Amino acid sequence: MPSIVFQFDVGASEQALLTALDTAAGITGWWTEDVTFDGGAGSTMRLGFPIAPMPFELRVDEAAGDGVRWTSVGAFPPHWAGTTIAWTLRPGGSGAGTTVAFRHDGWADDGPLMATAAMTWGQLMAALKAYAETGTGPVVFPRAAQQAR
Repeated sequence: MPSIVFQFDVGASEQALLTALDTAAGITGWWTEDVTFDGGAGSTMRLGFPIAPMPFELRVDEAAGDGVRWTSVGAFPPHWAGTTIAWTLRPGGSGAGTTVAFRHDGWADDGPLMATAAMTWGQLMAALKAYAETGTGPVVFPRAAQQAR
């Protein structure tokens, strides 16, 4: 099955990245401000987007010192059903910061929907990096865009 894969360095600690990936405040700092999420393994986050008729639902399978893993459990978007999203975190190569290895696995095929998702994930990785390094966005899907729908 095809996968979307990125690897990049972030000038922030693994803890800063865990906070960005496993708290509602973190998710709203770089991805979407329309989020319902308690955080932690076993919880489910619901993410709203201006172009989506219903929220994305992602179950947190793992949220530990070296990574975060989610499974898409909602009905929307249908091409995400059962896919997994994982970040593996390890010390940066220069001894500072963190190297992030990202994977979105389980795609049925590598067609246009996967290509669009890959482009969006690229934007999201840049926003995550900025948020982890500075504590502020850009938020890729801000609340103003949510209210415009």
